[in-house]
Amino acid sequence: MDKNLADNKEDSLTELANLATIKMSHAYQHYDESCGLSQYTSIILYELLTHKQMAQKELVYRSGIPKQSINKGMHQLEDAGYLTLTPSPDDKRVKFCKLTAKGQTYAKEKIAPLVEIEERVIATFGQDKARQAVQLISEWADLLQTEIAKSTN
Repeated sequence: MDKNLADNKEDSLTELANLATIKMSHAYQHYDESCGLSQYTSIILYELLTHKQMAQKELVYRSGIPKQSINKGMHQLEDAGYLTLTPSPDDKRVKFCKLTAKGQTYAKEKIAPLVEIEERVIATFGQDKARQAVQLISEWADLLQTEIAKSTN
């Protein structure tokens, strides 16, 4: 967090948390825009670069992005020849997605630099501190999502 932001005693903890979340989200959004990617396409490429294959349901769960957006991104990537969709042999409603060779190259070009940036941030931050931050951010996001869902239903 920005030292000046954290040191401002007039800001409430909720405001500081909100601003920190916005800044982090904006950083990823800026990266995606600089690469010409939508958020959901970026997430799909990231996940499939780091995992051999995934079900659409798992991509939705891991990212928190609506199923329709993930589905749209998967079909855009499939139409471009970057992704294959294969029905599960056990349940035809479940589709597994996997990057093609062309998709691997594309993902490495677009996403590998982001992974390198994240690795530099983790190295600067320190492994233990980074693990703790990830755990806390994940818990915060899950609780926030639950509370927002309760208040909007």
